[in-house]
Amino acid sequence: MRFNRKASVYHEKADIQKISADWCSEWIERDCGGLRAIELGAGTGLFTRHLALRGFDSLLATDKSKQMLEEGRKRLPMVEWAELDAWGCETASIDRIYASSLLQWAHDPVSVLKNWRNALELKGRVLVCLYIEGSLEEFVKERPDFSALQWRSELEWLGFFREAGFDVSRSESRDDVISYASSREALRAIHDLGAIEERRMSPGELKRFLNDCDRRFENRFGLSWKTLKIECVNR
Repeated sequence: MRFNRKASVYHEKADIQKISADWCSEWIERDCGGLRAIELGAGTGLFTRHLALRGFDSLLATDKSKQMLEEGRKRLPMVEWAELDAWGCETASIDRIYASSLLQWAHDPVSVLKNWRNALELKGRVLVCLYIEGSLEEFVKERPDFSALQWRSELEWLGFFREAGFDVSRSESRDDVISYASSREALRAIHDLGAIEERRMSPGELKRFLNDCDRRFENRFGLSWKTLKIECVNR
């Protein structure tokens, strides 16, 4: 991932991440007084800004990227920020864990979720939103190996949470389509977020691939995102 390199422009470019953060925030309790919370993968604060209004006893926004943390501090200086690896989540016992647009990157979701559960007090809660199977389908349908990310289904994710020992309180999914002038513009938007891994196509292959994608659309290129939000309890 290249989130460090793209931190300065992430906040302005993250269209779908803003939509997801606002949608996920609908499930944050209105009054969080007396609760200790941590946000993992907070980035530049798209979801953090909602948490900051809820009156937590303590709220720690974390990210592995130093540059993302710098951007977050600039935008929300009233919040405590710290560097932390979300997959380990080595922290004192807390009441709430939040993560927006993060968990889809986990290579071993059950192991990560078990670490999160170990950090929670009994009856503590996890609230996340993440991207699932159906995202970027306009690219993936044209070439299944387009994404290095393994897209998992809603049922798979619910199963991961249960396997990690959580009780799933509620879950909901939504579909969004972001419109671009062309498939090239859509791919550039993904690159601008730093959400890319190693090069998977040569320049020539990429050109042919994008031309094939554009042939299936007239005038505008729509890029699909499927988002899942889940709230769980540590029983």
